[in-house]
Amino acid sequence: MRILFITRKYPPSTGGMELFAFDLYTSLAAKTDTRLIKWGGSGRVKAVLVALPYVTVKAFFSLLRGGVDVIHVQDGVLAPVGYLLSQLFRKPFTVVIHGLDITYKNPLYRKSAPWTVARADVVFCISEAASTEAQQRGVPIDKIVVIPLAVRDTYKGKTRPALLKVLDLPADAKILLTVGRLVKRKGVAWFIENVLPDLVSRHPEIVYLIVGDGEERSVVEAVIKKTDMGRHVRVLGRVSEEVRELAYSGADIFIMPNITVPGDMEGFGLVLLEASIYGLPVVATDTEGIKDAISNGKNGVLVPVSDPTAFGSAVERFLTDHKTAAKFGESSRAFTLATYQWDVLAERYIEQYKRLVK
Repeated sequence: MRILFITRKYPPSTGGMELFAFDLYTSLAAKTDTRLIKWGGSGRVKAVLVALPYVTVKAFFSLLRGGVDVIHVQDGVLAPVGYLLSQLFRKPFTVVIHGLDITYKNPLYRKSAPWTVARADVVFCISEAASTEAQQRGVPIDKIVVIPLAVRDTYKGKTRPALLKVLDLPADAKILLTVGRLVKRKGVAWFIENVLPDLVSRHPEIVYLIVGDGEERSVVEAVIKKTDMGRHVRVLGRVSEEVRELAYSGADIFIMPNITVPGDMEGFGLVLLEASIYGLPVVATDTEGIKDAISNGKNGVLVPVSDPTAFGSAVERFLTDHKTAAKFGESSRAFTLATYQWDVLAERYIEQYKRLVK
């Protein structure tokens, strides 16, 4: 198999899509002849105007050299690029849909991207939720293949003392953790306003760590002030990989309190898998792509959307019963590592490439 792998989200730029692209490419390259065309710069809207022509030109000249069986583009924004190149060089092309790359509301985007996605030979969706959104925008169901994300085992053992020292936290702190971009659908502001005060009233030693930045940060900070939760919430913003790993390995519970936001969706939730391989009990909202990452009761606990009582109860169960929390964290890690391995999931991509070439 000879694959041309095109991505506009790749290290050194950081984020879930960048990590996904790196892991998938690395896994494919270990098994096939995979040629990488990448943009590793900023992912902001203005940068896309540079990234798209950049990868298009590089891919064009790569295809001129020959030796490619399948063109693979790593998200819906690149679907027009994949379609153009497939028409010029008469090669099948595949595209990965994450969620937002099929639901983005820009009028020009809605006219071009879903149309070209529907003309891909295979549309890989990272969750059933992403598949549903793709079908609603005209992608034939017989072209869709749902393959979840996978996770690397980066866990090196608990490092709670190091985390306490770096962040100057008290030794008896009960640490809740959220990792991700601060946008409304993540529900961070909702959790601080509707769930955290009640938890703190019974567990005053709670410290809620928020790793990540984004457009919702000012809203989150305003809610912290409004609820007088300043002593119990730390908005860390963007952090180094070292601090991120310390947070995972030193926290007590990982939470992902997503809420429903029309036109916005959670495609999968890779951070949930990351948290579970660190042995953290996970409490998350039962919605959208989260349901593909978390099997309720196996590597996390799912609760109804926007239900403060249910979310608070699930968190408190792990706060008050340390043995249950530790045992659940261990079994969650084992389940995630057995279920979401890149070596296994990469083979499912390769099966589809082989089918196209035949």
